[in-house]
Amino acid sequence: MKHFCRWMLLPLFAALIVPAAFAGTHQGAEAWLDRMNVALRTLNYEGTFVYTHGDHLETMQIIHRADAKGGIERLVSLTGPKREVVRDHKDVKCILPESHSVLVERRYAAAHFPAAVPAAVHAAKLAAYYSFKDLGRGRIAGYKCRVISIAPRDAYRYGYKLWLDARTAMLLRSDLVTRAGRIVERVMFTSLRYPRSIPEAALKPTEIGPGYTWNIQGDSEKPAPGEEPRSWKAAHLPPGFVLSLDDVQRVAGVTQPVQHLVYSDGLATVSVFAEAAPVDRQSLIGPAHMGAVNAFGRQVGSYHITVVGEVPPTTVERIARFMQLQPR
Repeated sequence: MKHFCRWMLLPLFAALIVPAAFAGTHQGAEAWLDRMNVALRTLNYEGTFVYTHGDHLETMQIIHRADAKGGIERLVSLTGPKREVVRDHKDVKCILPESHSVLVERRYAAAHFPAAVPAAVHAAKLAAYYSFKDLGRGRIAGYKCRVISIAPRDAYRYGYKLWLDARTAMLLRSDLVTRAGRIVERVMFTSLRYPRSIPEAALKPTEIGPGYTWNIQGDSEKPAPGEEPRSWKAAHLPPGFVLSLDDVQRVAGVTQPVQHLVYSDGLATVSVFAEAAPVDRQSLIGPAHMGAVNAFGRQVGSYHITVVGEVPPTTVERIARFMQLQPR
């Protein structure tokens, strides 16, 4: 399954997908989260963070330069296979030197450290599915912190525990947690500084050689005549989730267009990929997971459905089970 490639690379984007906007939450926690939003948009920063899930640990370096267009950043893996992620104003490039390949994700172009929650989501809706609380003080990477909890009210979504720099409100640690409080994954700075300026050279990716293979994912494209895609829709969604994107994309290695749907509750996000069932490659059937990312695949007639998200396994399975083909 071609989309499995995207899913397997999600740990590289772990720092790109923590919550960023919680306007109208409980007083106290709300003020800190508002300050965090400003810090992530306006501060230059560079440092080293660790990403952990289960027994797996990765260490990465990040360099972020803020600007009016959303900023530019570069992430470099310091453990395991060499990998590098560069996000500019157009897309995200994942460079894999050992396999001499580059994966370009158009759909992640709007996502930064961290991704923004849609502005259309109102506080009352978030409060129906999450509770917000100021837990007091903490300390990360030598900085005094304020600790904020975002707890899920049901089993269809994860919650967060955030450590914010007491002076700047910069996000220094993020724990993704279950409703019972079990940590699913953690992103935590071990060192951090706020330079006044960041040179252009620090943001340039490692040189990409002439023998590299490029895979571009997520470009929207109208299907050619005679290959009109079918339309899919979730008949029943977990409480709070609504459709936020419905697009047709071209995916490298897939001959037919792929329908991409995104469902969100304003904080958690789930992607659905619907395509003609492949005959020349293996597709995911049933559940799979990597850290906090869960996936569920099933075949419906001559079509294959893949549901992927940083949500509990019951959420992706429920959405996959209720995906239905709509009349033309």
